[in-house]
Amino acid sequence: MEKPLLEIACFDEESAVNAAKGGADRIELCQDYVSGGLSADATVLASLKSRLSIPIFAMIRPHARSFYYDDVDFEEMKATLENLKSVGADGFVFGILQQSKQDQSNEIDIKRNTQLVQLADGRPCTFHRAFDLIPESRWNTSLSDLNKCGFSSILTSGGFAGNKAEDNISALSRLFRCNLSSSPDLKNRAINVIVGGGVRSTNVRRLWEETRCRIFHSSAIIGDDHIVSKEEVSEMKDAIDKASGGLQD
Repeated sequence: MEKPLLEIACFDEESAVNAAKGGADRIELCQDYVSGGLSADATVLASLKSRLSIPIFAMIRPHARSFYYDDVDFEEMKATLENLKSVGADGFVFGILQQSKQDQSNEIDIKRNTQLVQLADGRPCTFHRAFDLIPESRWNTSLSDLNKCGFSSILTSGGFAGNKAEDNISALSRLFRCNLSSSPDLKNRAINVIVGGGVRSTNVRRLWEETRCRIFHSSAIIGDDHIVSKEEVSEMKDAIDKASGGLQD
């Protein structure tokens, strides 16, 4: 089993620098903390690429109203991805849902997600917490659909958007097992499950021990200023490393 990784969501340049200094393995760059993260700023990304050596994945999310996007939104997402790619994004984070014609539940928009993955030109893509709005009864189908799209990871709290991962440990464990069993012949690789939603130094060890997911995602924000705490990142990284001691990178 590979050693767990720590990804930090950063909403500005100062936070990203703090995350790197604290020992983060990767940054998810976005903006607008209050909205839960919108598309990254290309100017900030370009600056960070000149300052940091760890990978930076850029958010592609034109608005926070929903994870449904009309044609204008989709064209904006494609243009944003191309712009962020041109200034050095190492990967991308996005997710487009549509309603099932059968029961109106949320499902993966295979066609448009695939187009964005293809525009990424081989850079890894994460399907973000829009996944939390998909009912568990559709997880098997959704994992297969995400594999078809070409995603490398999904970011989830294991439940409805807004829930904390710590409240959904059983669901996350089921998703992890479901994910592995969805690709038994390895024709479709298993997608990495990134655990997010209230992940902190106080619970990350338990989350790893009880789910065995290999990537953890946190904003590492402790105060009210929406700035990443370097100390919290360091404590999370230390807790993960101690819990998974002996595993290989």
